[in-house]
Order: sequence, then structure tokens, then C-alpha cells
Amino acid sequence: MLGLTVSHYRITGKLGTGGMGVVYDADDLKLPRKVALKFLPDELADDHDAVRRFAREASTIALLSHANICTIFDVDTHEGRQFIAMERVDGVTLKMILAREDLELPRLLDIARQITAALGAAHGKGIVHRDIKPGNVMVADDGHVKVLDFGLARQFRMPGGQDGLEGSTIPGRPLGTANYMAPERILQMPLDPRSDLFSLGVILYEMATGRLPFAGASPSDTVTNVLDREPEPLTTLAPDRPAALEHVVMRLLAKRAADRYQSAEHLAEALARIQVPPSTLATRLLRRLRPAR
Repeated sequence: MLGLTVSHYRITGKLGTGGMGVVYDADDLKLPRKVALKFLPDELADDHDAVRRFAREASTIALLSHANICTIFDVDTHEGRQFIAMERVDGVTLKMILAREDLELPRLLDIARQITAALGAAHGKGIVHRDIKPGNVMVADDGHVKVLDFGLARQFRMPGGQDGLEGSTIPGRPLGTANYMAPERILQMPLDPRSDLFSLGVILYEMATGRLPFAGASPSDTVTNVLDREPEPLTTLAPDRPAALEHVVMRLLAKRAADRYQSAEHLAEALARIQVPPSTLATRLLRRLRPAR
């Protein structure tokens, strides 16, 4: 599709491919800006459920306006294929960052707070993301975080509001990524925003230790670990991490939603209380002052 003009967007490159879409880099021919165009993969173009989820993603993102959530500009069709035009977010995914470096505590906490803020905004609108994982978190060069890909998002029951949707859109098979999926998601229980907080807990554990807390030799082993096993203590794997961080992460990874933080706002308060040890600050300052080789 390189060089093709779609509506008033000229495609200039390919940004990535995932299970729920193919994303292209494009120039907006009406406004001086870069955009990202997301199409369904060719193999899903005639899949009714996939098309429905794709349309729901656009409607869901349109409800949200937050600095840490990717903004949608437009929804249109090209040769019978629907696409979403959205904000072009410069940077790399958190998945790529974790593959190449260990995060210092201040940066870890900064990323965690920004993801928490995005989830708080979504949950405040009655939306559960359902696929929080490092591949769906973009980090810009200046450290600004954007949560992407609301393709699996669903509305949940708001207090005093209408009933939300429950469980998976495919009976018998929960949608999402097993390593980051809360127990109640695996069991296809009613939707709950605290399942997103569990997923964030997995990300925090991974950022702090370099390991996934429930990874198994196979997807079925991973599911068993999520449901039945406790992860190895965070400070056992990363003794330099503060005990306060371990407390927050282990609470997020509680099997029962009632034992976790009950909202993103409560989690934000807990993250704000974690102190960065003076030694960590000193090391960070020395790295900044050290002359380049």
C-alpha cells in the first residue's frame, strides 16, 4: 500500500502488524500532520466478529480524551475495508524497551503512573481495556506514554447505569494474552476494571525483574499458573527494588479482584507513596554527569 492515497491520507510506510490490525504511517493531505491508519488484516476482512470488534474499537476510543490515550481522528472505508485514522505516536513500545534494557526505578514508576492515569480515564467512562500489555504501551523519546489498541475493550456495568457486557465475545475462549490476563478474565466472569489493574501488575513485575510472573512452558501452563500459583517474590529476583514496590505489585497480582486496589485512583496513590532511595537518585545523577566516551 506504499504510496497509495486512502481518503485524504497518503500512506508512506508500515508501522506494524498485530493480531487485530495492520498499521500504516501516513500523511494527512488536509492538515499538516502525520497519522497512523489501522486496517484489519486481510485474513480478517470478511470475519463478521473481527469487523464488529474493529468498529467497536473506533467507537470506544472516540469516548476517551486523555493525554495518555491515543486519539482517534477519523473512521472511513477504502475499497470496502474499514480503517481508523488515529494519532501518530512517535516512540517505541514498552515491549521493545524491556527487551533491550533494565529500567531504573524513577523511570519504572513514571511509566506505571502514566499507564495508571490512562486506565483511570477509561474506567471512568465505563470501559475495560482487556489487553493491557507492553506491546500496547508506546513510550516517546521524552518519556510520554500512550496506551494503544482498544480492539478488545468492552463496557462494564457502571454504578446506577446500564448493564455492561459480560465475558468474552467468543464463548469458551477468552480474548487476550494469557501472560497478562487476570484470573476472572480467563474464567470469563463479568467484566471488571480491576482486571486491567492485574494486567498492569504483570507489567510492573516484568519491568522490575525482567521476568513474567506466571510464564509457563505452554499457554495451558501459563493459565494454570495465573489461576493457582503465586509468583516468586519480586525482591527475591530483584533485591535492589524497594519493598514498597513489591507490596504494590503483589497486591495487584492478587487472585481475587476484591483483594487488589479497587480503582486506578487508589493505585495512583500507592505509587505516589513509593520512595526512590537516595542511592538510586545519586546513581542517576552520576550517569547524567559522566562524560560520553
